[in-house]
Amino acid sequence: MSSKHPHTISRAGTSGKRQNSTIGTSEKRRNESVDQHEEGGDDAEAVTPTLSRFRPLRGCEIAVVVVAALAMVLGVTMLAGGYHALLNYALRQELAIKEGSRAYGMWKSTPVPLSLRLHVFNLTNPEEVKEGAKPILQEVGPYVWREYHEKHNVSFHDNATVTYLQQRWWVWDQEASGGLSQEDTIITLNTIPVASTYSMRNSPLSLYFLDKIFKITKEQLTVTTTARKLLFDGVQDPLLDWAQANIVAKNGSYHFLMPFLKDSPVAQFEKFAWFYKRNLSLTYDGVFNMMTGQDTLDNLGRIDNWDGLNSTSFYTPPCNEVTGSAGEMFSPHLSRQDQVFFSSDLCMSAKLFFKEEVRDAGLSAYRYWGTNHTFANGSTVPGNECYCVSGTCAPMGLLNAESCRMGAPAFVSFPHFYAGDPFLLDGVDGLAPDEKNHSFYLDVVPGVGVPAAVSVKLQINIHLTPNPSISMLSKVPEVYLPMLWFEVQANMTPDLASQMKTLLFFLTSPVASVVVWAVLVGMAVLAVLVVVVLAWRRNSTAAYQQVS
Repeated sequence: MSSKHPHTISRAGTSGKRQNSTIGTSEKRRNESVDQHEEGGDDAEAVTPTLSRFRPLRGCEIAVVVVAALAMVLGVTMLAGGYHALLNYALRQELAIKEGSRAYGMWKSTPVPLSLRLHVFNLTNPEEVKEGAKPILQEVGPYVWREYHEKHNVSFHDNATVTYLQQRWWVWDQEASGGLSQEDTIITLNTIPVASTYSMRNSPLSLYFLDKIFKITKEQLTVTTTARKLLFDGVQDPLLDWAQANIVAKNGSYHFLMPFLKDSPVAQFEKFAWFYKRNLSLTYDGVFNMMTGQDTLDNLGRIDNWDGLNSTSFYTPPCNEVTGSAGEMFSPHLSRQDQVFFSSDLCMSAKLFFKEEVRDAGLSAYRYWGTNHTFANGSTVPGNECYCVSGTCAPMGLLNAESCRMGAPAFVSFPHFYAGDPFLLDGVDGLAPDEKNHSFYLDVVPGVGVPAAVSVKLQINIHLTPNPSISMLSKVPEVYLPMLWFEVQANMTPDLASQMKTLLFFLTSPVASVVVWAVLVGMAVLAVLVVVVLAWRRNSTAAYQQVS
């Protein structure tokens, strides 16, 4: 059998050998795989201890991450509107009048330099005026004093108001006055006989005796004096001297008349001057009650009452209302609407009208100014009939201050009758009204409500009228005679303007708020990234050293 199939047997043997060879190769490969697997197992065991020793963040790094996270939250909140809410809160804390706020110090003692600039009208033809001639005036000035304001007896109340007395005083400024002197000679109308006659104009018997007294005391229609006496120190007058000796003095021959004259200037003053007894007076301006803005800044600086009253007896409603700003602080939420301010000098609230936007000390400000509607009668502004006093209505451009000035025929206007009825200029010579020199304006910075520039210009006039019962007044012309005009001037200091610019920049610039808080968020993110990178590098270095 075997001899017959030799090739078959040979192939089978060859096939077996190949099979054995294949099996051997597979086992070898399996053995190599096992060896490699065992070697791989050694590497895994080497890595496992390294990962188990991953180092956690250090305490300072955790602190940085926490602070950065808080900064990111704060920054996002501020970018979403919290910044302006916070800034408005801070603004209220700084602008509201309360002890400790920045505004309180500025309000209590005015930090902005003030100046009082007085212009006196010299009467150049006094003898002719006595005979009925038109007065010829010569303006002399300005006589300049530095003016200071300070609040006293300050008392805060639970209704967000503050009560106080205002003290003002003036110091002569020779440098600003130039070549003028307080000893300059001034010829002016003697207001004492004019005021006395006016107060008794409706009593023929009183006028009869008054004319006798004028003759006994040798009273004169005009007076020659110095600028110092006319403005502050006081002018000696024979009628006042007589009244002090015979009426005011308890042993005077006519002391029984005192109850009838106790409120008259004849009984109250022993001398006459336009600012007599005002220098350093605590009580002359009255008692103010003002809103502090602690409840809302919309009320900041608004007058609440004066001398304990919300209205005065000097005019009829609604002209007698005590309202508007007290004149030193305004709501930061200004609009281009009219502004009302209360003046104790005028005994009334006056209205200023928006004119334009201006630049003062590099700041944008709203200018409010006086127009022909500020001192307007009922024919110009319907409803202003309530400014008439005792049936006397002033021409356009004049305010009847008779009741405010103890019955004297005093009228207030802008200098040189600016914005007044043209007929006022026809009564005198020597006036030339001009907007630049004679307009009243107030510049207020919106956003903070702080005045940037103030130019309060007012003129005092006496209504001179003939009276046949008084010898010295029988022939005089009827005229509104200018006596003097003054300007209270103030401008924001460069230092204060710089502070306002910084505050307004952050308050009104959306770019500033976005940049500030975006930078804060970016710095927080950067801080977290730095911590992460440092931790990764530290642990990578540790792993490398373990493998080696």
